[in-house]
Amino acid sequence: MQLHDELKEIMGILDKGKLGYAIAKLENFGYKYPELNFTATIEQVRNDYGLMAGYWSRGYKDPQLEKQYSQLLRRVYALVSDVALRYCIYHSAYLQPVSKRVNQAKSWTVANLQNELESFVAELAMLDLETKEAKKQKQTAIYKSHQDLLSEVFDYIWLSGQWNDGMTDIFRQILLSPTVDSMAQQLIVSAITLGAMNLFDFNKFRLLVDVYRESSDEQVRQRALVGWVLSIGKDRYILYPEQKTLVDELLQSDAVCEELVELQMQLVYCANAESDNHTIQREIMPDILKHNNFNVTLNGIEEKEEDPMQDVFDPGAAERNMEKVEDGFRKMIDMQKEGRDIYFGGFSQMKRYPFFDNISNWFVPFYDNHPAISHLQDKMANIKLLSGMLAGGTFCNSDKYSFLLAFVQIVDRLPKNVTSMLSNGEMPGHEVLTSDELLQPTYIRRTYLQDLYRFFRIYPFRTHFYNPFDYKKNESWNADYVFFANSLFAGSRLEMYACKVAAFMMKRKMYNEAAEVLGGCVRLKDDYSYNLLCGNVLLHKDEMILNCHLENLTAAELFAKALQIDDKSEKALIGLARALFYAGDYAKASEAYGKLLVLKPDSNSIVLNYCICLVNLSEYDEALGKLYKLHYELPDNNNVGRVLARALVGACKYEQALSLYERLVEHGNKEDILNYGYCEWFSGAIGSAVSRFVAYLKKQYPSLTASYLVYDKAFEDIVNPEREFIKAHDISDTEMMMMIDLICESF
Repeated sequence: MQLHDELKEIMGILDKGKLGYAIAKLENFGYKYPELNFTATIEQVRNDYGLMAGYWSRGYKDPQLEKQYSQLLRRVYALVSDVALRYCIYHSAYLQPVSKRVNQAKSWTVANLQNELESFVAELAMLDLETKEAKKQKQTAIYKSHQDLLSEVFDYIWLSGQWNDGMTDIFRQILLSPTVDSMAQQLIVSAITLGAMNLFDFNKFRLLVDVYRESSDEQVRQRALVGWVLSIGKDRYILYPEQKTLVDELLQSDAVCEELVELQMQLVYCANAESDNHTIQREIMPDILKHNNFNVTLNGIEEKEEDPMQDVFDPGAAERNMEKVEDGFRKMIDMQKEGRDIYFGGFSQMKRYPFFDNISNWFVPFYDNHPAISHLQDKMANIKLLSGMLAGGTFCNSDKYSFLLAFVQIVDRLPKNVTSMLSNGEMPGHEVLTSDELLQPTYIRRTYLQDLYRFFRIYPFRTHFYNPFDYKKNESWNADYVFFANSLFAGSRLEMYACKVAAFMMKRKMYNEAAEVLGGCVRLKDDYSYNLLCGNVLLHKDEMILNCHLENLTAAELFAKALQIDDKSEKALIGLARALFYAGDYAKASEAYGKLLVLKPDSNSIVLNYCICLVNLSEYDEALGKLYKLHYELPDNNNVGRVLARALVGACKYEQALSLYERLVEHGNKEDILNYGYCEWFSGAIGSAVSRFVAYLKKQYPSLTASYLVYDKAFEDIVNPEREFIKAHDISDTEMMMMIDLICESF
């Protein structure tokens, strides 16, 4: 939900405890938008504050002053939140009709809602007394009425303003009642989550925490966990310090902390669903489609005709093709077992059915008696694979509805052998989970998160909802799904698990997210693993947009601190050497690599990096002593060859260097061409050097044509970066200018 900038500013003012200023700003906002009709309410708040301030200004010491001031801050926040909601509804072509429908079509009251929901369970129980025909008709009617009620309740909740204690208590009873249907409870939790994410509401947040702690239904409990985590808000604990108290109490449990770690990892997998889909489309599906035995045509799926000569010319082709298809399915299953969302790409194209026009259907658990699909039961009854996939498959709920709605449109056009295979429950790569696996918290949470992700990525009116997966500019962290970075957890027991989460992110090259998680920690400054991870994160600083507490530190400082904590750590010493190397501090880097050589004298990479430092320090003779040996052991290693060639040029051994560059440039590396040019220049082959430099510029800038641009680029790329190196070979400034002129003439 896009909040008005002035209202967001007022919320920030309230976070700083500036009550009078916030009241004045809100009054001014009310004058601008009289249609929102809240001036009488803000005037009452102004009067109450005036009475309190007047009593205080006359010198009276009220022991309740702090409490009353805090209560007024919260009253104003609740008012600002409701005004923000009202403003969004008033100015949205999507929200207006939803709000109107909620206010006009409601056939229930919050007070009797629990009775309404419990009556559904009772009515279903009574169906056993009916005849078979009457039972079917009544069951259809009961489910239709129940789903209509839930749809209305869902809209009412996510579009509701700030809740009071009475409203919270009613929904607590509903969500914890054993006589209310689990499906209804799950939908209500999702509606509360959407509303609380749009506008922070401490009562909604507290309710989600209570349900997470107290519910005996794992489906409901896991939705509540996701709900309170994603509706934490930004710095709301300043106004509601009991929010932090509530969370800190939860975090005393190791089981809760472990569950939060797992949730954070699952959210990362969700956020990577689109990149995983690209991997599947580019690397896995082409093989599956190429080697399968079916053609997809306008008339449906048809079996390919077998080539009678294939067995003659290539007897093992059919078997190899099947192996490649099965290997593709295995790769996807492995991705899925890891926790990735392999179905997002396919099912994102199958959410255009009218079924998904109803917002609650994005979150409703899959059940056969849903009014939108119950009429399909008879048609699907004989297809064993379909029933197995819908009951125990690895799809999330919204994908199950998508699959069923799409499948009924093509089932009549499938080849008979395919229909037979599906009826027998056969399909390559298809996995059906056991009932125990379906009840595991990890699985429940994963599928629910996938439902959420699809909603926030695909729902046509998703921009009216606060999306936790969206990257936010100018925020203290990139996206709410990285909840480990939320300041609410700073200094809490959850920090003990921050390194585990950050390491997980770094394996997936999510350095920015890892930096956010680590940067928010306040208790781990003297922890070895923490400093080691922070150092590794900052080695990738060029790949990040840092906006956290790490941005004023350097990788070298952090590795050095890790070494102070554990002076025998090879990892910290390697990190320090690398950090100093990347920073261009070759003198200190060579010292670090020298220490590493004592520990690991046979490490070729350490020897090579040490030699690079020596070359950059112009200590060519020492470098060559090691590089000759390394080149002898690794004659085909081009990186070794490059460093050796550079050292030879530095030592004025041009003939040896030229023979190395002659071989290196065959690989087409533009840096090799450039360095070959330096070697020829220094050896006196001016014409050949000019040709090398021209070839380098054309490779580096293929669209470069204007002569004055060639002049600039030649200076920027050829002369300026290596000016000291060039001068060390008795090349004067005048000769450099003449070389640039020759390059321009020859370009």
